[in-house]
Amino acid sequence: VVVIGGGYIGLEAAAVLTTLGCAVTVIEAQDRVLARVAGEALSRFFEAEHRARGVDLMLGTGVVAIEEAAGGAHGVVLATGAVVPADLVVVGIGIVPAIGPLIAAGAAGANGVDVDEFCETSLPGIYAIGDCAAHANAYAGGAVIRLESVQNAHDMAACVARAIGGEAEPYRALPWFWSNQYDLRLQTAGLSAGHDAAVLRGDPASRSFSVVYLKGGQVIAVDAVNCAKDYVQGRRLIEARAAPPLAQLADASVPLKELL
Repeated sequence: VVVIGGGYIGLEAAAVLTTLGCAVTVIEAQDRVLARVAGEALSRFFEAEHRARGVDLMLGTGVVAIEEAAGGAHGVVLATGAVVPADLVVVGIGIVPAIGPLIAAGAAGANGVDVDEFCETSLPGIYAIGDCAAHANAYAGGAVIRLESVQNAHDMAACVARAIGGEAEPYRALPWFWSNQYDLRLQTAGLSAGHDAAVLRGDPASRSFSVVYLKGGQVIAVDAVNCAKDYVQGRRLIEARAAPPLAQLADASVPLKELL
């Protein structure tokens, strides 16, 4: 099996297929896995885990085409011209939001359909939620983004329901994500994009640790691997816009809740 894309979907597929006994190759265009959602330390940890299980990771590698034979996949053609044999190809490279009908109806949008703080589009009374909704996110410094997550879809749905019911409240939910790979549970709170510091808590060799991300001294995100306590307490630091001393933050014996 060849998996194209080393994000959450690609790595989760690789983990399941490897566990089922398949020979798996993951091809990622960037120089590390999870590049869009995590810092380098976490990327390198998951790369080592997958390689230890026999996954062939090809980083910094472009794909030109998928070869077919007898009605199915036969191989993946790389930018170098080489061909990686494949009986099955999983393509996990992100989505293009299907907003055509809304744009045709006059709604504003480009990368997604634009919504305001109540998830209403530029068309009065028409709302959009989930992966397709481009919104100014407080946890992204006010940048207009799309969030492809279960949490976002659920929380936006609740926001819209309140607005339709006459009790409008702005969408202000803290983004969170998770990924299960092998016996590893990655839990993420906040958005690490744009961080200028990353603090490692614990030893990755123990397979239970966390990485706290900061921007301008404030905690903006946390990645916790088999470390639910840091995930739960890290959420509170993000919501409080906490700016704890880095030395204490790096000390895994100091509970994050004590740094509020």
